[in-house]
Amino acid sequence: MTTIYDATHSHIERSAIIKSPDKLEHPVSIGHRVEVHVDVDVGSFSFINTDTIVYRNTSIGRYCSFARGCEIAVANHPTEMLSSHSFQYSGWMFPKLEEYNFKRQSKFLALPKTTIGSDVWVGAQSIIKGGVTIGNGAIIAANSVVTEDVPDYAIVGGSPAKLIRYRFDHLTVLFLLQTAWWDLPFSVIKTLPFDDIQACVARLREIRKSMPEADETG
Repeated sequence: MTTIYDATHSHIERSAIIKSPDKLEHPVSIGHRVEVHVDVDVGSFSFINTDTIVYRNTSIGRYCSFARGCEIAVANHPTEMLSSHSFQYSGWMFPKLEEYNFKRQSKFLALPKTTIGSDVWVGAQSIIKGGVTIGNGAIIAANSVVTEDVPDYAIVGGSPAKLIRYRFDHLTVLFLLQTAWWDLPFSVIKTLPFDDIQACVARLREIRKSMPEADETG
């Protein structure tokens, strides 16, 4: 019943840089000059547009959409240490300088885990700070700077990003999260009445009751 997709089903531009290709859950679509750094998981059917950068230690769910020029999981810098410079906790910038390669005692973490749920849309030129969690179904308005966690199905915008509204009412959000439609086989998802959210929810609940073990995209 479940179809296992491979790299032949994905669209990845030649100018894209993928540091951990084994962490892509195909199919994915990755545009020109996109950078996906090491230790980045990208869920199936996610789309990353031109010039977007996803830094390390990031998890991206399924059916996510990233517009042009976004920066995801941007590194933190210390504000209460001697300096805001990375020399205090990392030696990667100047590997040819022997003196720079000293044992560092600082436990400062520049790139904490960044988690982006499924069905997340990130608008153009947006920045998401490292260590942030973006909930399922959330929307980040263009040119936003996200410095705090974003709830499921919230629409946020601004610098720093603030809550604008939720995509749906509370009960609809709960039902959508319960059904987790992004985990269903694509052959099932494509039959849903997309334009009618209440009809979608009703159908998804029926589907989940009939196939409770369905948890793979296929």
